[in-house]
Amino acid sequence: MKHAAQLPIQDLLNHKALTIMPLETYASELSEVPHSHDAYMIMYVQETKEGENLIDFQRYPLQADRVFLLRPGQAHQRQAKQEKGVLISFSDRFLQKTGMRAHDTFIIFSAVYQHPYLDLPAKLKVIFEELVSLMIKELQEPMPDMGILSRYLYILLQYLLRECQEQIGKITPARQSERLYLLSSLIEDHYHEHRSVAFYADALDITPKHLNSLCRQHLQTTVADMQHERLLVEGKRLLFFSSLSVKEIAYQLGFEDASYFVRFFKRMTGFTPTQIRSGGSESTIPAAENPAG
Repeated sequence: MKHAAQLPIQDLLNHKALTIMPLETYASELSEVPHSHDAYMIMYVQETKEGENLIDFQRYPLQADRVFLLRPGQAHQRQAKQEKGVLISFSDRFLQKTGMRAHDTFIIFSAVYQHPYLDLPAKLKVIFEELVSLMIKELQEPMPDMGILSRYLYILLQYLLRECQEQIGKITPARQSERLYLLSSLIEDHYHEHRSVAFYADALDITPKHLNSLCRQHLQTTVADMQHERLLVEGKRLLFFSSLSVKEIAYQLGFEDASYFVRFFKRMTGFTPTQIRSGGSESTIPAAENPAG
């Protein structure tokens, strides 16, 4: 029986809890092909040469003063052109030791706003670089103190969290942002079950009409479209990185009829699943407009 393959995993930690590497010199055999990570990753771009990050099959410029925030398991591919910066990686276990709340981690590393990065304002850029410098110095000690490093990481993440909240607050009232974060989490857990809008609305204690209104107002999308986008990403991962047949992928994604899955995929991408699979990685990574904000 065939089994679904996972994305090839890039080992960022090499059995360590936390690593910091220069962006311009770091490379592995997986760096420029689609892969996932075994860790959380913060990629800070200090100087750009017009390279690109491809995250979950969407393109984002490697822009100066931009911090990319990737969680374990996301599809990633970097088309580097010797950008300067730093790559901070840490395990989920080490993250838990910092004392970060799970909800706060979700805010920082969630793609609910289609925005897997932050553009650092000048003041935060200085603070960010100072904290990274302190972390690098501690890592250079003969026996780095992991307690000190966990506190530095906690402070760094708290500054990023504050910036996330400030940016989100400009477009979404706090009460609604909490609902949208929960919606994103629920969709992540249930997208393959093809739940109705009513299911998510009931979980959030609001009406389906109100929920879709919030999504249109603040995310420029609908609940159904959010589910479809998540199904599409997973479908692309399975098509490109597994040996499952189209029928098997359709079943795994909750489609009872493979022909319906094919129609869904073609409506969403303009290509059939077979065309996507035969086209290779580039066909699975369409260019996306740069998100606002």
